[in-house]
Amino acid sequence: MYKRLRPWISVTIHYRIRRYLKLFEEIETTQKKDNYLFEMFYIVPTFMQSNHIFIRHVVYEIHFILKNAFDNYAKSQLTFIQSITDLAAKPNYVECLYENNVIDIVLPLVTNINPTVRMNAVLSLARLAGNSENCAKQILCSKDLLNRLLGQIIKENKYYKKSCMHLIKSLSKYSAINSKIVLKECGGINALLTCMKDFDVYVREGAMQAITSIARHDASLSQFLIDSGVLPQIISCLKEQHQNLKLCALTVLDEIAKQNQHLAQIVVEVSTLPLVMNYLSQNFTDVKVQRSALILLKNIVKHSLLLTESAIESNLFPEILLLMAHPDELIRVNAAKVICEIVKQSVQIAQLVVNNGGIASLINVISCSKEHPATPAILALGYISAMSPLLASAVIQSKGLLHLIAILKSNVDRFTKAGAIWTIGLIGQHSSEHSRSVAASDALNIMMDIYINSNLENECKHKCRTALQLILKECDDYTVFENLLTPSTPVEIMTFILNKISKILPKNTKSRRSFITNGLLKMIQNLKPEIDSELFQVIQAVNCCFPEDIIQMVAGDFPETVMKKVDKYVPENHCLFYNRQVKDGKIPPPNEPYLSGEE
Repeated sequence: MYKRLRPWISVTIHYRIRRYLKLFEEIETTQKKDNYLFEMFYIVPTFMQSNHIFIRHVVYEIHFILKNAFDNYAKSQLTFIQSITDLAAKPNYVECLYENNVIDIVLPLVTNINPTVRMNAVLSLARLAGNSENCAKQILCSKDLLNRLLGQIIKENKYYKKSCMHLIKSLSKYSAINSKIVLKECGGINALLTCMKDFDVYVREGAMQAITSIARHDASLSQFLIDSGVLPQIISCLKEQHQNLKLCALTVLDEIAKQNQHLAQIVVEVSTLPLVMNYLSQNFTDVKVQRSALILLKNIVKHSLLLTESAIESNLFPEILLLMAHPDELIRVNAAKVICEIVKQSVQIAQLVVNNGGIASLINVISCSKEHPATPAILALGYISAMSPLLASAVIQSKGLLHLIAILKSNVDRFTKAGAIWTIGLIGQHSSEHSRSVAASDALNIMMDIYINSNLENECKHKCRTALQLILKECDDYTVFENLLTPSTPVEIMTFILNKISKILPKNTKSRRSFITNGLLKMIQNLKPEIDSELFQVIQAVNCCFPEDIIQMVAGDFPETVMKKVDKYVPENHCLFYNRQVKDGKIPPPNEPYLSGEE
C-alpha cells in the first residue's frame, strides 16, 4: 500500500524534508544537534497519531529519512572518537593532534548520550594527557567538565571507570600541583574511593595505579590519601588472590612508605609487615610479588631503628637470608638491599646479621651476580665492616676481600667499582692488622692503578683516594709505602705516603738503607714542588732522616772534597774496573782486579 501511495507525495513535502536536513547539517555544536534530534523524535510520533493515510505515510517518509541521518551522525561520532583514541595511543601523533585543537572537540563528547562514545572520549583524553604535558594542562582547565564526568562514575560501567582511573593517573603523573587539582578541585578523591570499593578487580587495579601516580610526588599528598581512607582498602587488596592486585597494592604502600618515617610508621601500624613476611616465606612461590615485597620492606626499615626492630620482630630472620640464595637474581639483589638498610642502623643488628650467616649470604650474592649489579651486597659488607674491628675481621676471614678485589679487576659499572673501593677502605681503617691484611691482598696497588690510569669520574677517584688514605693511616709497614711510591704517584697520595715514611725512617735503619738503595731518595730529590706546598715540607722532613752529604750525592751535588779527589786522580793505562767488595776484611788493591768476583 505504501509503495502505491509513495509517488503521490508532493514535491513540496520532499523539498521541505530536504530543507529540514540541510538546517540540521548547518547546526554547529553537538549539544544543539542532540536537542534538535530529541525534538524531532518527540514531534514525529505526534504526527503518527493521525488517521489520514496520506499524512501517516508522509510522516513515515520523514521518519525514515531523519532516522538514517541521525544514525549516520551517531556512527560518524563513534568512528571519529575511536580513530582519535587509536591515534592518541601513539606518541608521534599526539603533538599533531594537540596543534589541531582535538581536545576542544573531544571534551564535549564525554557527556554524549552514547555510552560507548563517552567511554572512548575519556580514554582518548587519558592517552593524550599521558603522552603530553601540554594536553594534560589543557584538560585540567576544564574543571567543571571533569567534575561532571568523575561525579557520575558511580552510575557507569566498569569500562568507563577504568578509563576514568587512567585519566586521573595521566593527569597526576607530571607534578604535585596537577595531583592536587585533580584530587581537590575535580572530585578525583571521591572517584578513587568509589573505584577502590568496586567489585571488579581491574577497576581496583586502575584505581591503585592512579593512587601510585599521586603518592610518589610528596608526603603531603600521601598524607591526604591516607586521611581520605584509602589505606584499609589497599591492605585488603594484599589478601586477594589476583597477582596484579597484590603488585599494585605493594607499589602503592612502597610509594607512601618511602616518603618519611611518619608515613612508614602508619603503613606498619595497619598490619602490613605480617602480610609482607608471608610473601617472603619459602612456601610462597610468586617471584614478582616477592620482588615488590622486598622493595617495600627496604623502604620501611631504612628510616629508623624502631622500624627495623619491628621488621625483625615480624620474623625477618632467617627468611631474608634464605632469599639471598634464591634462584632468581633480582630477588637476591633486593634481599641484599634490605640487609644493607638494616645493618647500618646499629652495631647490634649488624652483629645479628653476622651471627646468622649474613656475610656468607652477601658474598654469595656478589659471586653469583650476572645481569644485575651486586652493589647493595657490597655496600652491606662495607656497613658491617664500619661498625667494629671485630666485624671487619669477620669479613676478612670470610674471604670477602678476595671477592671485592675480583670486582675491581672485572669490567663492571663505575658505581659497583666505587662501592667495592669504599668497602675496602672501611675494612682497612680500624688498625694496622686490618691494613696489613688489605695490603697483603694487593688491593692497594690495584686501587692505585685505578686512581692513576682509569677514566672514572671524579667522584669515584675521590672515593679511591679516601680509601687509600684511610688504610695507609693505620699502616705501619714500611714496605707497603715503598711499593706505592713511584714517579707516577699522584701528588696528594705521595704527600700522604712521604709524611708516613718521615715518621718511620728515624726509628728504622733498614728502612733508611732500603729507601736509598731502591732509588726513592733520589726520586724525591728530582721532584720540584713549590716551596709553600705541603709536598715540599714532607720532602724536607724525609731529608732530615739522612746525612747532608748523602742527600747532596744523591741529588748530584757532590761535596768539594770528593770533587778534589776527582781532580787529582790520574787514570792508569790498561786500568780495569775492579770489584770493591770486601775480601777477608780488606779491600783488594788496584793491582788485583776482580770483575764480579772473578779474575
